[in-house]
Amino acid sequence: MAAPTPTRPKASGGTPLIILGIVLAVIAAILVLFLTTGGGGVVSAGNTVNVVMAAQSLSPGTVLAKDGTASGYVRVADAFHVERLPPAAVPSDAYAFTSTDALATALDNQIVQSPFLAGDILRTQDNRMAKIGSSAVKSVVNHKPSSLQAGQVLFALHASGDLQIGLQEGDHIDLLATECVQANAKASGCQVAQTTLQDLSIYMVANGLIFVAVSHQDALILKILVETAKLNVVLRKPGDDGHVTTQPVDAGSIISRFGFTAP
Repeated sequence: MAAPTPTRPKASGGTPLIILGIVLAVIAAILVLFLTTGGGGVVSAGNTVNVVMAAQSLSPGTVLAKDGTASGYVRVADAFHVERLPPAAVPSDAYAFTSTDALATALDNQIVQSPFLAGDILRTQDNRMAKIGSSAVKSVVNHKPSSLQAGQVLFALHASGDLQIGLQEGDHIDLLATECVQANAKASGCQVAQTTLQDLSIYMVANGLIFVAVSHQDALILKILVETAKLNVVLRKPGDDGHVTTQPVDAGSIISRFGFTAP
């Protein structure tokens, strides 16, 4: 009698299930990593995010370097460090930190134009610094570039005579001018006084000069006024930014208003 043929055991489905489980675990890990890093933005750690902050106060003219070996340069690693903050405390334009090397490369050869205080958050396209060589290090435009609007220029007035009234950076002034208007020459002389440019912001006072930020057109007006008129300034109180309309004044209007008569 022939011996029975042994029955081959059926293939088990365990191996495919194990492989499927591994694949699902990898996908889950990738998804968790994506969510905790904000999809490639500011890196998150739990309920906080990594934020680049100034590790020390940085004054205008400070030049940053990746390695800091050059004389007069400050290492990026010494100037900035990373801290973790709650997402609600982080500005929307905060610099997206990815790595220490990437930060050092991004800030290499940047010159500080406006002061950083220790703890200030670095922003994307931070206008407090610029690539070295894009402007003169000691230029007055680097004194406070954030206060200059697009299209504005700095006009320098000599702080002498009637303009020498102790103006300070940040003051707001109106400019009064007395011009000779020939049409009034017969009746009461040619001198007419009027309010001209208003609410000018004092950008800087240095070396006997008052720098005001104005448009290109107003710079031309200032040029003519400086060359042809007698100028005075009046100082506005803080917060007063309204435009006023004044009537021109000449000798005849003074005589009429105050009742000047011949003796």
